[in-house]
Amino acid sequence: MKHSLFIIFSLAVCSIQAQVVNEVAVTVKAGTEVHIFENVTNTGSASFEVGEEGLLYVDGTLTNNGSMTFNDASSLMRGSTGNDGTGSGTYFVKRQGSSNGSVYNYWSSPMQTYSGVPGAQPYLYNPNNGTITFLDDQPADPGWTSHSGSMTPGAGYAGRGAGLATFNGDVNNGTVSYPLVYYPFIPGNTAAGTPFNLVGNPYPSAVSCASLVAGNADINGSLYFWDDDLTGGTGYASSDYAIWNGTGSLGTGSGSAGAPNGTISTGQGFKVRAITPGATLDFNNTMRVANTTQFFRPSGENSRIWFSLEGNNLFNQILVGILTDATDQEDRLYDAVKFHGNSSISLAAKNEDRDYSILAFPPPSAEKSIPLSVFVDQSGTYTFKANVMENFEYQNVYFVDTKRADYIELNEGTEVAVELEEGAYNDRFFLNFYPDGFVGVPESTTNDVAIYSDRDVIYLNSFSSQLEDLQVQVLDMSGKVIFTDNGVSLQGVKSYSLTAIAAGVYVVNLSSKELQINEKVHISH
Repeated sequence: MKHSLFIIFSLAVCSIQAQVVNEVAVTVKAGTEVHIFENVTNTGSASFEVGEEGLLYVDGTLTNNGSMTFNDASSLMRGSTGNDGTGSGTYFVKRQGSSNGSVYNYWSSPMQTYSGVPGAQPYLYNPNNGTITFLDDQPADPGWTSHSGSMTPGAGYAGRGAGLATFNGDVNNGTVSYPLVYYPFIPGNTAAGTPFNLVGNPYPSAVSCASLVAGNADINGSLYFWDDDLTGGTGYASSDYAIWNGTGSLGTGSGSAGAPNGTISTGQGFKVRAITPGATLDFNNTMRVANTTQFFRPSGENSRIWFSLEGNNLFNQILVGILTDATDQEDRLYDAVKFHGNSSISLAAKNEDRDYSILAFPPPSAEKSIPLSVFVDQSGTYTFKANVMENFEYQNVYFVDTKRADYIELNEGTEVAVELEEGAYNDRFFLNFYPDGFVGVPESTTNDVAIYSDRDVIYLNSFSSQLEDLQVQVLDMSGKVIFTDNGVSLQGVKSYSLTAIAAGVYVVNLSSKELQINEKVHISH
C-alpha cells in the first residue's frame, strides 16, 4: 500500500520563495510518496534515500550537495518547469536487471554522464550497419557493435547479466533529444540500413509509452522491448520482442507473460522505428510517470484477440484488434510490423504483403479475412490457440486451415492442433472476422440445389425445375473472386473443372434475382 507525504522537514523561508533544506539523513520507506512543491536543497552533510517503489516529487529547483539514492523501482519526478541546481553532490539510481550470465538486458542511463554499460560484453546498436531481415543474424544482427566509454542520454545499450545496477552522477531532467537513423522499411531487405533504433528512457522515473508516442510524430507508434522468453536464458538468443502500441501489448511468453504495461522503466532500453528522415526522439518531463504506474488502459469498446502458435517448446503470439479508430491501411499508432527476433518459430498477421505482430482494423461490415504467415524450423505437432479474447459479443472469429478444410469458430481457450513440416506457410491459414449476425459462410436459402466438389471439380445440382440467368462465382478465403460464369442455366448437374487454381478451401456463390446460395468447397489435386 502506498503512502503519501506532502509536508516534510522545516521550511526555511527566503524573501523570494519558500525553500526546503535537508541537513540530516532521511529515508523514505518503501512504497511511500513524498511531494514537495517548493525548491529543495540537500546539503553536503545530508543524505536522502527513497525505498523500493517509493516516489520523490519536486516541483521546484532541486539542488543536491550531498547524496540522494533511489532504490529499484523508485522514482524521482519533477515539475514540468523545474530546473536543476548546480549542486556538488551525487545521485545514485539503482535498477534490477537479470543476474543470468547468458541473458542480455537493454539499458539506458538516467545520468547526464555515466561511463560503462551495466553487465558484461556491452554493445550499442548502429542502424546504419543493421538489417531488417533476421536471415543474416549469425550469430547476431550486424548492427551490434562492442561499446566502451560513456552512455549517451536517450540511447540504448545491451549488457549481459548485470544484476542490480547502480548509476551515479547527475540525473537528467527536462528535455532530452536523441537523433534517430531513418531508412525506408522494406520487409526482407538484406542490405545494410534499418529504421529501427535502440533508444532508452533518460530519466530516474518511468516514461509513459502513450505520451512518448503522442509527442513524437516522427516515429512509428510501436515500441519494442527485448525480454527473456521464459526459457531461463537457454533460448534467449532467438527470443522475440515484447511490443506495446495503441492496440495493446504482446509479451514473449505463453499467456502474454511479460507484456509491457504502458510504462518505460528507469534504465530501460527499447527499439523504435523512425518514419521520416532527420527524425529525433524527444523526451520531456510531461511524459514522466512513477515506475509502478500501470498507465495503459485499453478501451472497453474495442475487440482484441491474442492468438498464438506453440510447439516443440517454442511459442509465438500475435495481437489482432478491431478498433473504431483504426483503418484498413497501416496505422502509426495501432499496427506493429513483425520484428523477426526468433529464428525457430514465427507467427504474423499479414496485410498488404507485410507481416505484423500487432494488426488493427475497423469493425467489419462483412467478412474480413486476415492471412497468417507461419514459419517453423522443425517438423512436428503445433497448436494454434486463442489465448485471450476481449469484447467479442458483437464479432465472431473463425480459424481457417485451407489444407484440412477446417473452419473453426474461436472462443477464448480454443486450441487447434496441426501437423507442420519444416518451412514457411503463407497461404494456408487465416483468421476470418464477421460482425454479429453474419456467422461463417451464410446458409443456403434453398434445399433444392446442392453444391459440392470432388478433387478439382465443382458440381452444381438442381433437384427441381430449371433455374435461369444465374451467376456462379468462386471466391478464395480472403474474398477475392477467382472465377465467374454469368447467364447460367441449371437443371440437373453442371460441373466446373478448376485445375488451374491452388488447392484449398473456397466459397461458391450461386445467385440470381430470386436465389442466393453460398457453400464452402475443398479443392485438391
